[in-house]
Parts: sequence; C-alpha cells; structure tokens
Amino acid sequence: MKKVMKAGLSVVMASSLLISLSGMASIGHAADNKLLQGPGSTSGLAEETDRTASVLNSGDNLIANPGFEDNLASWTNWGNTAVVTSPSFAGVKAARVSSGEGGAGQIISGISPGTTYVLSGHGSVSASSDTAIVGVDCLDVNNNVLAKNTLRFNQTLYEFKSTAFTTVPGTAKLQVYIYKNADSGANAYLDDLSLKARSGVQAINKDVKAMWVWQETTSVLQDSAERSTLFQFAQDKGVNVLLLYINKTHLTTNNSQLKQFISQAHAQGIRVEAVSGEIDWGLTDKHSIGLERITDVITFNGSATANEKFDGVHQDIEVYRNTTLWEANKALVMQQALAYIDKAKALMNGTGMTYAQDIPRWYDGAEYTVTYNGVDKGFYKHLIDRLDWVGLMDYTDRYSDGQWQAVRDAQNEIDYAAQVGKKVTVGLETIDPVTAGGDSVTFYEEGLDDLDRALAALKAHYDGHAGFGGVAVHSYGKQKGNAYYSLPVKAVNHY
Repeated sequence: MKKVMKAGLSVVMASSLLISLSGMASIGHAADNKLLQGPGSTSGLAEETDRTASVLNSGDNLIANPGFEDNLASWTNWGNTAVVTSPSFAGVKAARVSSGEGGAGQIISGISPGTTYVLSGHGSVSASSDTAIVGVDCLDVNNNVLAKNTLRFNQTLYEFKSTAFTTVPGTAKLQVYIYKNADSGANAYLDDLSLKARSGVQAINKDVKAMWVWQETTSVLQDSAERSTLFQFAQDKGVNVLLLYINKTHLTTNNSQLKQFISQAHAQGIRVEAVSGEIDWGLTDKHSIGLERITDVITFNGSATANEKFDGVHQDIEVYRNTTLWEANKALVMQQALAYIDKAKALMNGTGMTYAQDIPRWYDGAEYTVTYNGVDKGFYKHLIDRLDWVGLMDYTDRYSDGQWQAVRDAQNEIDYAAQVGKKVTVGLETIDPVTAGGDSVTFYEEGLDDLDRALAALKAHYDGHAGFGGVAVHSYGKQKGNAYYSLPVKAVNHY
C-alpha cells in the first residue's frame, strides 16, 4: 500500500486553473487562469498559510498526499479532478482529470535557489491523443513563475517518468500540479508522485534504482551522443546507480573519457560502480584474475580527482554456472568463493569504495548451507556478512495471490541483511527470454507497465525495512535492442 505523507509540511493552496500548456487561450472557466503560463507570469494564487518545508528530513517527498490515498487532501481542485480506485498504479487510489481541461495543485514554501530536485510520477490517459501532465514551477515570493518543469504522459497504460531540475535565482516556492488540456476529451490519470531534493551522489539505500550497463560501455565513453542518450534514459526512468561494465581497455585507453563519464554522472547525482566478473573468479586458481581487475580500478581511482572516481567495485561471479564443479562439490566451490571475497575486501580496505556482488534469489535454499571458517550457515548469509551490499538477482515475472513472486523471494535476504547492518538491492530482469533462459524470469514480454508495477510493489512492501537497498533493472540493452531500453509499454501476460 502506498504511504500517505503525514509530516507537518505547509502547503499553500492554488485557487484556480490557469491557461493551457500549449500557450493557446483556454475555454470557459479557465480562460483567465495563469497556472501554466511561462516564466514572467504571475501564478494568481491565494495563500492560505506561509510555513516552510524545512520540517521535512532531507530526502523526504515534498508533495503532501502524493498517491491520493487521502483523496484530494492537501490539493486544491481547479476543476474536473477527482480521486478514483481504477485505474490506480499502486495502492488503492489515483487522481483522474476528466474530459475537458482541469487539474489540481499545491505550493511548497521555504525553497531556496540553486537546489536540485527530482520530480517523478506515474501517468496514463484513456486515449493516446491526450496528454496527462505533472509539473512543478519555480515561484518567487510574489508567486511569479520563474521557470517550469513538466512530465508528459500519453500512453493508455501507466508509465513512469522523471526529471531533474535546479531552482533558479529568486526561487522562494515550488508549485506542484497535475493537469490536462481539453485536447480530445479523454481522461488523465496520475499516481505516486514524488518531489525530492537531491544531495550529492546516491548512497546505497531504499531510494536506489540501479541499472546494469554491459555492451554499451565503449560507445558511451567514445560517443557523446550515446552518452547523452544513456543519461537521458537514466533520468527518465529514475535510475540513480549505474553498474557499468569495465575492462582493462576502458581503464587505460579510454581513461580520460571514463573520468569524464563518471564526473558527468556524479553531477547528476548518479552513483557509478565498476562491474566485472567471470564465473570462475571465485575458484582458488582464478582468484588472482578477479583481484587484478580490482587493482586496476584502484589504480584508476588513484589517478582521478574526487568527482572522477568510481564509487564502488561490483563483481558478478556466478560460481554455480560452472556446472561440472558445482554439481561435483558445491561446498568446496562455495568455500572458495567466500575466500575470494575475503581477499577482495582486504585489497579494497581504505580505498573509500564499496565492494558488492550479485547473487541469485535461490541461494537461501536449505541445500546451500556451508561451513566456512568454522561457521555453519546458509551460503547467502555468509555472502551478506562479507559484502558491503548485495545485488539480488530476483529474476521472476510471476504473480499470484495478489503479490509478485519477486517480493516474496527477496524476504529472507532482506531480513538477514537487516540483522547484520547490510543492504540488499533487488534486481528484476528485462532481457529477451532466449538470453534470459525462459519467459518466466524476465519482463521482456510483459513490458514496462508490469515491470514498473513490480518495482513499485517491491518498494512499497519493503519501505522502511532496514535491509532494503532499493531496486535494480537488468539491463540497459540499447546496443542489442533486447532489454530495458527497448521494452514496450505492454505486451503479454504470463500470470
């Protein structure tokens, strides 16, 4: 269920619907309204209170009642806006702006210039000829509009969008609104809105949305257009952690481009981790290869300025994929994999980087209990004990009894992580079924709509859980056109 914000945020209400985003005069009751005028206009709002948003903690959602679970509380209805139970994205309710022009808004006081915020939300329309809008205006003390930022939705199924902006000089307030022009007379639906201040590079916490980037690394380093495409996609999807595959060439030949890439990512608040890994690196006779890659990253960081450094090393060492050794002696393979992590952690001590690995969702099975250093416990527990954080490959698209299977399958890992002060980031798969190993492990066929629903369900279920480190998507996939970047909004269901 969505959480309804009950914090003491002061919201100054808007009084009327203003002119259309198209710049054309509206009809009827909206003809003299000014909400959606460009910079230099006056909002025309009648303030009811003048408290500030400073009572909220850093990183809190500044929008009161962002999921409309408390109906239109904290929102002023400018007309044609109501709360409905279907279609909602998550939780029970959503806002609907009916056919014709309408919207609702709220104003947040106590805002300073030069602060970066991220606006995000889910939206849909009943006909693709219409557009649903979520917007935020920078206002001065007299409610003059200084700058505008909008998200636009024109799909008939919910989609997620996000944008970052920095408050301009003179900003004293932010006006958040939902809106729809008259257009074709369809309905607009908005749900799960968010407006949060962004401070520094993303840490590993519940707000993480990570994305693996594999084949595209060379192109995003060498081609500025490809780099811009990746950053724009990350912004649109709310991705704030990039798990970037790197090899020795990237760290040496592409050294300057890589430093520039990381610096640009950091400027947008995006965390960047160096990804590498082979299935045999966890075996004793291959430890040196994986450790050498870590050393290469440490050397790279040693030549970089603070904003050019990797934030962590992230290795994908799936030892079970060496099926011959795994089936012959699981315990020995698990012990050697744990020994590798101990060596990696020792090597990285004092570097300022985190060390993480990816693990499959089934490592918590009773058959994967192992004794290591005299301690007998589940393999997944040994791993979580040692790693700074864990990427859980929770690859299933199944849904039953009102819940996504991925939510259930992450419980043991997240519960144990909380016990030992660690975080588990839960990843979902989007690559094509042939590459993924079957249609039941990937959202490739279900598409963006169901992927977003499953991600939202994970965040809602584990919100506030000490062991939850957000969500992740595997993988970008622009080069091959077989994953997240190319996912349709909706395809087929398998549940």
